[in-house]
Amino acid sequence: MKKKNLVIVSSVFAAGILVGSFTPAKIGSAAGNVVLASVEWVTSQINPLKTKVDRLETEVQALRQALENGGEVSPLPNNVYVNTASATVHRGAAKSERVYATFTKGQALKVIEEHQSADGIWYRVEYAADKYGWIYSGDVSKTTVAAPTSVTIKSTATVHRGAVSSERVVATLKSGTTVKYISSFTNKQNELWYNVQLSNGVKGWVQAAYGEVK
Repeated sequence: MKKKNLVIVSSVFAAGILVGSFTPAKIGSAAGNVVLASVEWVTSQINPLKTKVDRLETEVQALRQALENGGEVSPLPNNVYVNTASATVHRGAAKSERVYATFTKGQALKVIEEHQSADGIWYRVEYAADKYGWIYSGDVSKTTVAAPTSVTIKSTATVHRGAVSSERVVATLKSGTTVKYISSFTNKQNELWYNVQLSNGVKGWVQAAYGEVK
């Protein structure tokens, strides 16, 4: 009986040793800190590589397209120009991606790179100082586009002192009214507004949804 008990105790002790040998080091231990530091270092090395891979994929896509077009490679334009009434810059190369900014006809955007997606070519552009996004090639031209000179009101609209609805109303315009176009601005609510001048010389802002630039 004593021998049997001794065997059981020995087995339990041996199992304890085995379990202990396979227990991972605590995160707070020196070994755990080394592992975490190693992971951070690897991540810091991978991120630049991913950027280079993305760039190479873009170049490969451009070469593939060139081969399909008879071997001619289209150079990447330095700038593109909005050729529609308004065009949106997105977080990614898809219309479903979040909109970063909206621009009106004639505005120039610096091109960083090009991407061929399922629905066509997209350009990564610098739309403000150190701010980047993607714009669809169908909304821009590689050659300069004349800026609009007038805004025609599509439905009754209010003209505000600033580019936000909470600003004081300085005039009300009826549908069909044409006013002088000065500039455009996208506010913090991502609303596009037109700075206009009325026939009496009064200047103000009207939301783009109520007017069409020409």
